[in-house]
Amino acid sequence: MADPYVLVLLDTSPASEAALDSAARLARQQQQELIALFVEDQDLIASAGHVFAREISLLSGQARPFDREILLARLARQRQRIETRLASLEQQPPLRWRLDVVTGPVIDNIRQAAIGADWVVLGKAGWSAERGARLGTTARQLVETTRCRLLLWEERTASREAAIVALIGEPQTSGTIIETARLLARASDRGVRALLLPGADPAELPVLSSAPPADCPAMTVERLAGRGLEALRRALRKQPAAALVLDDQAALAFGIPMADLIADLDTPIIRIPASI
Repeated sequence: MADPYVLVLLDTSPASEAALDSAARLARQQQQELIALFVEDQDLIASAGHVFAREISLLSGQARPFDREILLARLARQRQRIETRLASLEQQPPLRWRLDVVTGPVIDNIRQAAIGADWVVLGKAGWSAERGARLGTTARQLVETTRCRLLLWEERTASREAAIVALIGEPQTSGTIIETARLLARASDRGVRALLLPGADPAELPVLSSAPPADCPAMTVERLAGRGLEALRRALRKQPAAALVLDDQAALAFGIPMADLIADLDTPIIRIPASI
């Protein structure tokens, strides 16, 4: 069986670059290989050059012909920028990495590359997302159709005081959520904030009462003050999170699909599927 690895999906958007930094820290902490995946969308390439094809500038809103040669040159520049960025990681603590560039359907290639990955890391919204969207099309499809552990990152940088927040509901998944939060906290030199959903009973959560390992980051425990999504928003506004770790049961507790919950929250998200 192949060794697990950290897979990061890149498209040179600011959120994607932030995701790369987080993926590199995670791979170093886990002593795993970092695999960077750059997918050249075959449908996008096929549509370029048609007489009716147009692209619209995000800044000016002006339409212009969608030229195939210009698109291919743009993709080549993006690949070069990614290679340069990855090479710069070698100047930091040791990191094994490789860049895979593939052409084809985006989601299908990502699903294939994610087989065997311990983590899949990507920006919450890349260049292809609608303007102002908090969750891009690719990220939404991965949340809705895959069972892998996802780290959906954002461009913004949290303050050094911000903790990794673990949202706790069901006893059977609390251990995995806390351990994931601790892992990320160690990788980023932060504390952990365990946030209990109203129905969670601390007495049924051994991970909170048992003595943690000596190298565990500091952890605080509190109960969410109220029910519903607005209570969670208030808690994250009161003490902004560096990232929020939650599982599929959390979406059920708030009564909305997981992808909509992730899109609604203005913070990096670590999604733990029920099968982990």
